[in-house]
Amino acid sequence: MGLHKNSPKRIYVPDAVYYIVIKTQDNYPYFKETIFCDLFIESLKLCKKLKGFKLYGFSVIYDHINLIIRPGNEFNFSQIIKSLKENFSRNANIVIGYTVKQNSPFHVGCALHVSDTTSCRLRGGGTAAFQVYKGGNSDENCEKIDVDFYKQEFLRKYGENNLYLKFKWLKSFYDHIIRFHDNHLRKEKDWDFHYDYTVYNHIKHGLPEDWQYTSLNYPELIDSMEK
Repeated sequence: MGLHKNSPKRIYVPDAVYYIVIKTQDNYPYFKETIFCDLFIESLKLCKKLKGFKLYGFSVIYDHINLIIRPGNEFNFSQIIKSLKENFSRNANIVIGYTVKQNSPFHVGCALHVSDTTSCRLRGGGTAAFQVYKGGNSDENCEKIDVDFYKQEFLRKYGENNLYLKFKWLKSFYDHIIRFHDNHLRKEKDWDFHYDYTVYNHIKHGLPEDWQYTSLNYPELIDSMEK
């Protein structure tokens, strides 16, 4: 399944379900490291809350991510993927050890609480990265990804002089509108194919059958498909 070199023209259909693939630059296998897999799951969880989309399936493979989502009314799938990619890559690079310029609005100091990008500002609350506003302005009322935890885990495993390249996504991504037909005999054909392809994608790529990073193992993150 190829990706266009240039950004393809996107088609936005109200209430549509999309199968999406996002790849790392040069197919670099960052997600062979489970620290990055865990960080991505946390990023996906927070992005889902911030952007208000339904999530029906996902898988994390060494060099790409498969998603099945239904955007809500406020953000389209391009805005969702842009936010997810930007915020994950920034936090992943903090974990790896790439620092943010001190005069940048994303400078984090010692606490490693990175401020969010403008594409992912919260509606009515603070601006710290991956916070979910629950009322009030105190930290107790916001949910965060603990980037420092992942950074310390990474340091314990690799030390200061790790050989990881700076994390980068491929600029474009693949999207496909999942089609549902009126004929009940064909209704779920496209859905069934893309769902199975997503949640069992690790098997196609030769990963262990008990690979952790498929939505089959995260039922709490998955919405039920309306029939």
